[in-house]
Amino acid sequence: KSVAILARASANHILRLGLALLPGMAPVKRGSSPAPPRERGGSEANGEKTKGSDPKAKQESDGEKFVAPPRPTGLRGSVVTLHMLLFASVALFAFLGELMVHPIPEGKFEKKDGTLIDLNDFDPIELGPFPKCHLHFDEHEYLAENGTRIWRKNSEAPSGGPYPVGHPENPEWVAKSNADAHKENQENRFTWAGLQPNFHLLALATLCVFLGSKHGVWVFTEPPETREAAQLLQKEDAYWFPVMGSCVLFGMFLVLKYLGTDFVKMAISAGVVFMCMFGVGTNLDQLIAVVRIKPMKPLFRIPYFDQDMNLVELLGMCIGAAMAYGFMVSKNWIINNVFGVSFCLVGIKMISLSSYKTGAIMLVGLFFYDVFWVFGSKSVFGSNVMVSVAKGVEAPIKLMFPRSLGGCGKLLHSMLGLGDIVVPGIFIAFLAKWDAVKMGEGKSGSFVYLNTTMVAYILSLITTVSIMLFFNAAQPALLYIVPYVLITSLMVAFSRGEFKELWNYIISEDEEPSTADKHTEDKKDM
Repeated sequence: KSVAILARASANHILRLGLALLPGMAPVKRGSSPAPPRERGGSEANGEKTKGSDPKAKQESDGEKFVAPPRPTGLRGSVVTLHMLLFASVALFAFLGELMVHPIPEGKFEKKDGTLIDLNDFDPIELGPFPKCHLHFDEHEYLAENGTRIWRKNSEAPSGGPYPVGHPENPEWVAKSNADAHKENQENRFTWAGLQPNFHLLALATLCVFLGSKHGVWVFTEPPETREAAQLLQKEDAYWFPVMGSCVLFGMFLVLKYLGTDFVKMAISAGVVFMCMFGVGTNLDQLIAVVRIKPMKPLFRIPYFDQDMNLVELLGMCIGAAMAYGFMVSKNWIINNVFGVSFCLVGIKMISLSSYKTGAIMLVGLFFYDVFWVFGSKSVFGSNVMVSVAKGVEAPIKLMFPRSLGGCGKLLHSMLGLGDIVVPGIFIAFLAKWDAVKMGEGKSGSFVYLNTTMVAYILSLITTVSIMLFFNAAQPALLYIVPYVLITSLMVAFSRGEFKELWNYIISEDEEPSTADKHTEDKKDM
């Protein structure tokens, strides 16, 4: 899911570089909107709310260009503060995660009780499948017809079993590991060891969605001269999301299953990391633009991609390139999370829904998509396709949250797919833009829809984690996120008497400013 949707998420650069996995959706400008127009000379020096806007102003025709609503008061400070909080959270949990690590002597394995044993004494009946530091990792001992015992790859076992000792689906081991996990969860549910990965998940996911939505409003309320092209999702696109997402996900599963050599896996990782490198440059540039209240002056233009490049973007891409090299060499979980967070922010900011209806179709479609590929795919294809792809691709398509140290000295992680952040984030960002429109009309004094649905999103993540721990099994997060977010937004709309207006509100397409207009604006900024 993350690859299918998020490979298209770095809208500005990634889409222009032709790396989108879902075709047929070129970046387009926002178009007409019922938002009130700004009066000339009414904007404040700090880039905040325009004083002189007329809340009753309407568009005169369908062909009228998009007029940005007034920028809500305090938005700039809120966006900068949220960036600082997100940076602090990533740094704090990175530090806490690394505190779990301690050296384990070569040739030794540490059991959960802290006892060290020789790897040669590893007992798969007691300890399960052989770990990565063992000579027979990903293998099990097999009794051939002639009575000899040979080692065989786990993937070579019959899809329906029987699964021998040492195989991850050995029924005795599955029952034992589930019982141990339930006991461990009961013992640690109120301890820091048990709560840390859950706090980590909640902090990063919540801040990504909240910041992405607020920053999306900043981009939404930019004047036409400096407004960036955003990828606008139409109703037809929403219908195709589950279909195209399924094709990409299943294609990745087949590639990993039948062509899963180290070279293929590295090639997939390199492609995703390459996209994330551009995302770092985009995010840094957009953050500096908020601080300066205007974009940076372009240094040069890449005609083939129709893309302006400035100093901050180049600096961000250089930083991203250095991180990309570090990730490809080490597969470090901290770099993975930095790239993942960056990718989520670009997706939420730069992918816009055309209407509430489009968002509802997208969420409902991906609700069934997520449920099938997590719960139903194993009975059809013999493996949990979603989990297999998430674990098989060592790339920033998920956020990783350290929960304990494995017996080989490597951290064990819980995971959350980036799609579980970006998909609801795009919908919530649309509601934040609707808040900005209503504030511009003088009918609201705060981000009512955004704040309320954010509470619902947090509750949905808590529900997901709780059920995951109770059943000790991967959960399709959208199964819980979609009902929480959709129902909450509908309740707010009905309680405010704005449902019909919200349902009919459409952000339509418009043409991008011409190159000449952009260059004229650049000269004004000099």
